[in-house]
Amino acid sequence: MTAATLEETGDKALADRPIALIGFMGVGKTSAGRNLAHALAYGFLDTDRLVEQAVGMSVARIFRTQGELEFRRQETLALREALSKPRRVVSTGGGLPLLEENRRALREGAAVVLLTAAPEVILQRVRPLKRRPLLAQAPDPLQRIKDMLQERMDIYREYDFALDTSELHPRKVAELILGWYRTQQGAQSHG
Repeated sequence: MTAATLEETGDKALADRPIALIGFMGVGKTSAGRNLAHALAYGFLDTDRLVEQAVGMSVARIFRTQGELEFRRQETLALREALSKPRRVVSTGGGLPLLEENRRALREGAAVVLLTAAPEVILQRVRPLKRRPLLAQAPDPLQRIKDMLQERMDIYREYDFALDTSELHPRKVAELILGWYRTQQGAQSHG
C-alpha cells in the first residue's frame, strides 16, 4: 500500500481499523498517539505499557532479566489485544515489526502509520539512555541508532501513511495523521 490511498484489505477498510503507529524509538509514537486518540475520541494503547502491565516490570528490566525474546513474545500478545477492537490508536514498540507475525497482524488489522525522524533528533529524544536497553550500553549511541535504522529499513516499509516528525510537535503530527485518516473515512463513505 502507498501513503494516502484507501485500499481494502480483507473485508475491513482502513477507516474501520485501529490506527497503529510504527517506527523507531523516539519518533513520537506515544506523544502523537495520545493527541490523535484524544482528537478522535478513541482509546489509546501503548504496547510497551501493555507488556509492562502484563509482566509487572519495566521494559528495560524485562530485557535485563528475561531477555529480548521473552519481551518480543509478550509484545506480540499485547499487539493482538490492542488490535482486537476498532476506535483505538495503538503506539507500538520500535522493534515490534521485527516479527513477521506482528507485521501480518498490522497489515491485516490496522491502518498503519509510519513515523520517522533523523537519527540526531532520535538521540536527543530518547535520553536518558538508561531507559533504552538497545542503546544503553552502546559505545556510540548515534552510530547504533543509524545502524539499527538501516537494519530495520525493510520492516518499516509496510505502511498506509508516513510522516517525518523531526521538526514537528506531537500535536502537529496528530493533526496531520488525523487529516489523512479523515480522507480515508470520506473515501470509504463515497466508495
